[in-house]
Amino acid sequence: MGPLETAKKFFRLSTTLEKMVLGFYDRLPLALRYRISYGPTFFYWLAFLKEAENWDRDRTIAYQFEQLKNLLLHAMRHVPYYRKLFSDYGFNPGNLQCIEDIKILPYLDRETVRGRIDEFVDENIPKKFLLKEQTSGSTGIPLTIFRTKELQEIYEAFLIYSFNRIGYTTRSREVLFRSMIESGRDSNLPYLRYGNKLLLSARYVMVDEWLKRYVQMMTEFKPEFITGYPSVLTVISLFIRNKNLSFDKVKAIKFFTETLYDWQKDLIEGVFHKRIFSVYAMTEHSLFASECEYSMSQHLYPYYGITEFDALGDGREEVVGTGFLNYAMPLIRYKTSDIALRGGDSCPLCGRHHQLIDRIEGRINDYLINREGKLIPRLMPWIKIFPNTRQYQFFQDEPGRAYLKVVKAETYSEADTLYIKSKIAEMLGPLKDSIDIELVFVNGIPRKSSGKFIMVDQKLNIRDFAKTG
Repeated sequence: MGPLETAKKFFRLSTTLEKMVLGFYDRLPLALRYRISYGPTFFYWLAFLKEAENWDRDRTIAYQFEQLKNLLLHAMRHVPYYRKLFSDYGFNPGNLQCIEDIKILPYLDRETVRGRIDEFVDENIPKKFLLKEQTSGSTGIPLTIFRTKELQEIYEAFLIYSFNRIGYTTRSREVLFRSMIESGRDSNLPYLRYGNKLLLSARYVMVDEWLKRYVQMMTEFKPEFITGYPSVLTVISLFIRNKNLSFDKVKAIKFFTETLYDWQKDLIEGVFHKRIFSVYAMTEHSLFASECEYSMSQHLYPYYGITEFDALGDGREEVVGTGFLNYAMPLIRYKTSDIALRGGDSCPLCGRHHQLIDRIEGRINDYLINREGKLIPRLMPWIKIFPNTRQYQFFQDEPGRAYLKVVKAETYSEADTLYIKSKIAEMLGPLKDSIDIELVFVNGIPRKSSGKFIMVDQKLNIRDFAKTG
């Protein structure tokens, strides 16, 4: 039994909800229907999520248990890696009594998946019938993930549902910054307008001529919502602030994929005078979360998977996910490399019985390592954009030594170099003599293939140091 069949056991589409989802489809611009390929699966899950938000805790846990059991049974029967793993651990999914029973199984890391990728794919599905995508590679080499088209529709349903909670609809005027814009055979367009959507390429934001043109296009378009990577929105916000421009019709800023640092949040919200609304998801489809409309806490959706937390020491916890929905390539107890501050197990403001994450602290590789093998608290939340710079990124491949790559602006001077060095020393404090950080000036810092920009290009395996550092 797959995830959709399991969901149907817990939910029957009522006439009212059926009209709701059909009405939603009718309001979609034709170009959007064809571009994203919304289908019956999307509309079923959209209605399901609306219904499930009213479930009590017992019904939610019962749903999770059945989804988990069916996933485990599928993995044992059709996925070579799990067939052997379950045998080695004497684990029989048919005997599952509660969700906690999966803790007999070891955690899974991306290095294991990458090294044995063929063993993680459903052996009954030829790969030519699966969609392939890659993670950003923010912890090293990118990881290839196989999935079905149905899973993409489910993910889109979770995404749209979460944005509905802040007033977003398919009719909303929206500016979206994308890593790549495709139209027919052309996959490198600087912009594209269709219906009430204006797509702008993240690749061109660092080019002065296009940056000015993009802001002018945004001004004329008058968006209600702006969606993009925090790193891109930071550049846009700095330009808008310096030009004293305003966007009165903006209702909210939406972002996902990258870590949002406090200084970026303050800058972007200060420029647009609206809150940022974030979604926490990943290419591996291990979990899905979005901010509550009444607070900054993230709701982990229990219908997407099981979430655990692995203590790293000193109060740090790594998020571990078991996604229910990717039967083509299930990842069970998968270590996400994300560090979070865990909240309560329900939301007192909106009433939903969801596990909360009060804060995503960042990626595990956002840390630097000193000469003693100790973790240095992350500099990125503290360091704002350096004056007269366009971009910066830390790089480390040996303990005790790191490099700060800097892209200069035209107005950069030697005084800025002295300022950056003094600021780093101030932030390191008593740890400043335990690591050498050298400035390196570069012409540009490339994004990952997914479009993400990472603040730390960390080549060391931080987990080797985390529990001792």
